[in-house]
Amino acid sequence: MSGSRFVPRMNELVAFEAAARHSNFTSAAVELRLTQGAVSRAIAEMEGRLGISLFQRVRQRVTLTEVGRHYFSDVRGLLEQLRAATRRAMAVEPGGENLNLAVLPTFATQWLVHHLPDFAARFPRVTVNLSTRIRPFSFDEEPFDAAIHHGRPIWPGAVTRHLMDESMLPMSSPAYKAIKALRRPADLANATLIHQETRPNAWAQWHEQAGLLTDMAFRGPTYDQFAMVAAAAAAGMGVALLPHFLVEQQLKERKLVQLFDLPLRTESAYYVALPETGARSIANDFADWAASLLQPQKGSRP
Repeated sequence: MSGSRFVPRMNELVAFEAAARHSNFTSAAVELRLTQGAVSRAIAEMEGRLGISLFQRVRQRVTLTEVGRHYFSDVRGLLEQLRAATRRAMAVEPGGENLNLAVLPTFATQWLVHHLPDFAARFPRVTVNLSTRIRPFSFDEEPFDAAIHHGRPIWPGAVTRHLMDESMLPMSSPAYKAIKALRRPADLANATLIHQETRPNAWAQWHEQAGLLTDMAFRGPTYDQFAMVAAAAAAGMGVALLPHFLVEQQLKERKLVQLFDLPLRTESAYYVALPETGARSIANDFADWAASLLQPQKGSRP
């Protein structure tokens, strides 16, 4: 299998992917602006090169064989990666460069995008592309230059640079605070506690730190992102433990208020993960820039 004689040509892969999606050669030809005969020949040549049948042909309809179904799944993913890579390349200004970042969704929407104008001013020739990833991945297999990571400084095949420790404070809407008369920590016994899915013990830890019983600390709804937790608290659904830096705008607009100056500092932190080898200069520049904005807040309000 060494060499390239078994590797299909690009026109064959494109024809195969379109025909598999439509289950019809004619529809694939219309989409690709080719003749039906051209699509049929491309697929026949690919089948001959591979020595396998990808389609079962029944009158005017074609269906994928078992091996064809598996191959279609792989080819579709590869073509989409190629399209995405092409779009990223075309988006770069002449003489510029791309910075492809994997980001945590709430970190990106509530903090990063609001500060990107500053990054753009410092690095005007850089186009920043953001994609959501919530778990560590292999930099060898994903087209990213860096990633935002929350947790411990552990990422296989990568090095991590500390951005900030995590500290969360109890917050609610002003109306909810007034209605529930939340003047001291013990008053939370009358409140609904909103939980974040990846920090299931946060409220229990906060109660213990505040000298309160923890038997009621697990009640209340759970959401899987801080953005949802913050939105629910701002809507008057209850009280949430939130990192200050993720809700700066809601605090400025008085959609949220801090209830007590009793932060819960967890063992987790935010990091920039970089490939262990071959990290690009602009990725290191991004890590320096993000740390310069976040680290001054370390130890107080993150």
